[in-house]
Amino acid sequence: MRRFLFLLLNEFRLSRTALVVHLIAVLQPTLMYALMASIMVVPTFDMLVVRSDTELAKDLTAAMDQVGSPIGPNYIHPVLVAEADPGHRQVIELVNQDQEPVAFQRFGYIDSNLVKNLRNRLTAALLALWNERLGSRAVTVNQHPWLPRDVPYAVYFGMAMIPLAAYLAAAMIGGYLMAQEFEQGTILEYRLSPVSAFLLLAAKLTRLLLTGLLAASFLYITLGLVTGFWSSSVLAVCLLLLPLTLIAACIGLLAGMLTRSSLPSFLIGLASAFVFWLIGSGFGLAAGFSPLFERISRLIPNTVVIELIFPYYYYGRQVAANPAAGGLQLAGCCLVLGALVVLVYRQRVLNMEP
Repeated sequence: MRRFLFLLLNEFRLSRTALVVHLIAVLQPTLMYALMASIMVVPTFDMLVVRSDTELAKDLTAAMDQVGSPIGPNYIHPVLVAEADPGHRQVIELVNQDQEPVAFQRFGYIDSNLVKNLRNRLTAALLALWNERLGSRAVTVNQHPWLPRDVPYAVYFGMAMIPLAAYLAAAMIGGYLMAQEFEQGTILEYRLSPVSAFLLLAAKLTRLLLTGLLAASFLYITLGLVTGFWSSSVLAVCLLLLPLTLIAACIGLLAGMLTRSSLPSFLIGLASAFVFWLIGSGFGLAAGFSPLFERISRLIPNTVVIELIFPYYYYGRQVAANPAAGGLQLAGCCLVLGALVVLVYRQRVLNMEP
């Protein structure tokens, strides 16, 4: 045990040889989330309405205030303006056309997705107004919320980036430092060391696990401070991140031993992290996309981890079809990659030619 602790301490000391890489790997996801959260679409849209003294305009504005989630914020924030300035991104004007009231919605230079959202909100307000005027014939809609409180998308986005933070730090740092051993010739010390390969690799993997969890903790704290949402169990989230971080550490070490070059191993860690994140439910649960995408996403460990973390942010609501199967998938990936690391280490380090 004492020898293992000395090896682990030495692994942390090696951080001084790649401080910039450590800063990028550990802090990049947190900075990325902080920037993305500041520009992310929010549920409530400011919608400009030309001021009018007519009863219809007042009723429409009142209907806009009713459009929203029963457990969250309103979807529309009507803002009265003096005229339909074409410089606005969107403005609504009520006019009479052929003795019929017509709502003209003019758009500025905005993307099609924002146009769709603004049109849908106007349609929802008009339907609410129409339903109110039906009186006793109105359609009654009983809404049964799935959650006690609406969770903003910024929470899901940050939650899905926590595994990315852990993976990126472990894979990128592991690959870069392992490749440096070959570039600087210090790999010979491992070959001549009387310490077993299992103990050396265990120290490296433990160091990468702790580094990955450190990176994830920065993002976890930032997510809570930005949104006000915290997981119901920090310990459960940490435990669920462990297998994914171990997988990332193994991939990083394999990249470093196979390429023996810092730059390729650095890029492999970076690319694999973002590919796994994008395909592995990074922007939404896999079940919400096409069947083909969902099948592919199920093969990525990120999807399993995100689905298992989901209940701790969404009031215990389970989305994983079979949590036990997901756990077995993660365990299987860890065992296979761990065995590959040992095998490649023996071939590339212990049996390499002088």
